[in-house]
Amino acid sequence: MNRVIMSYSKLKSSIQDEVYMGYSEGELERTTFPYKGKITVGVICQYEDIIYLIPISTIVAGRSGSSDDLDDDESSPIDVEDEEEEDLSDDDSFE
Repeated sequence: MNRVIMSYSKLKSSIQDEVYMGYSEGELERTTFPYKGKITVGVICQYEDIIYLIPISTIVAGRSGSSDDLDDDESSPIDVEDEEEEDLSDDDSFE
């Protein structure tokens, strides 16, 4: 199954509607991932055989009519292995 980081505005309108509904109702899983050289918070949306990672900032900008997202690069396919995330909550070095 392919995983793709994609801006909300680059999605097909039918997928945009599904993503926005899931995001606004809190049904989509959230995660962090690299986007435009920074770590960003986004949502995970599976559509057909593709898993989309969509930055929340692009969903908000896309629905508010902002054009900040219109000059984004094309989608970025990524190859992600299923790994368990390391739990840092017990690490005392951050206190």
